[in-house]
Amino acid sequence: MTNREYQLKIGSEAMEGLLGEFRAGNIGQPGVEKIRLGRHLGELSRRWDERFPGLPEEPFAYLSFKGISRKGRRDQYLKRIIVKLLAGCEGGTIVNPACVWGRHSRDLARRLPPHRVLGTDIQGAWDWLYGHIPWTRTPANYRFRRDDIFNPKVQGEPSAVVFFGACASLSDAAMDYAIGSHCPLLVCRACCHTMIGGNIDIVKRPDFMNRVFRFMNFILAKRLAKLREKADGHYFSPKYSAEHYPRSETAKRLTNSKEVREVARNTVNSDICRSIIDLDRYLHLAEAGYDVWYRAEMFVAELATKP
Repeated sequence: MTNREYQLKIGSEAMEGLLGEFRAGNIGQPGVEKIRLGRHLGELSRRWDERFPGLPEEPFAYLSFKGISRKGRRDQYLKRIIVKLLAGCEGGTIVNPACVWGRHSRDLARRLPPHRVLGTDIQGAWDWLYGHIPWTRTPANYRFRRDDIFNPKVQGEPSAVVFFGACASLSDAAMDYAIGSHCPLLVCRACCHTMIGGNIDIVKRPDFMNRVFRFMNFILAKRLAKLREKADGHYFSPKYSAEHYPRSETAKRLTNSKEVREVARNTVNSDICRSIIDLDRYLHLAEAGYDVWYRAEMFVAELATKP
């Protein structure tokens, strides 16, 4: 069995197992989900820990204020991985799509002085604001460029594509940018799985976080109605509408767009549902010729097959 076949096998088996849990209704209960996730993601987790030890506590991202606060620890953990993988390489260009404030991009630029770091986003107000905070310092090897990752204009072949919490389909667009530019390294953390494929609907549950996210999406829906009129490309794109999910050919043999939408609607309260969406991304990257490591919304992908 080749490495690619092995990756597709363990990813497919994990996807099939978690889809079975979803169909059986075994979601929304943290204790139950933790057992089921350990069962179906065990091989993927073992492979990650073997290559990238030191994952912070709470490997799965239960959606709570405590869980959200730990995403910052994961971002620092991912930046250490990026520095370790690139520290001995000749200088290249690291592209951080959907960089928002540019905080992580600037941090990487300071840690990797031989490299050029380019942060991009659909509008530059937040990056400009962060760059003008008196106690922040913008490294000479960092720059920002306004760009829409759904229709990227940044050309060339970056040495790495990185992002830290690109919302919903922005994650998929950034991954496709890495694939399309034949990027040798992708390191990233996904988030906001609810909104993939243009979905803003959330299954109602009585807990506080569910109410918070439903309210946020209610406000977002009103804003998006105006943005769509302007074709601003904010969050959603026809290129990543509902019918474009699942992303991978492997997942298409196991599920369909209608079920993926139902999975997305449940992601606020389910690590199983978020993992199903991420496993589809894992398989999509593996099918594109990458060696992929996945755990807890995080991905490291190294190009194994040159175009």
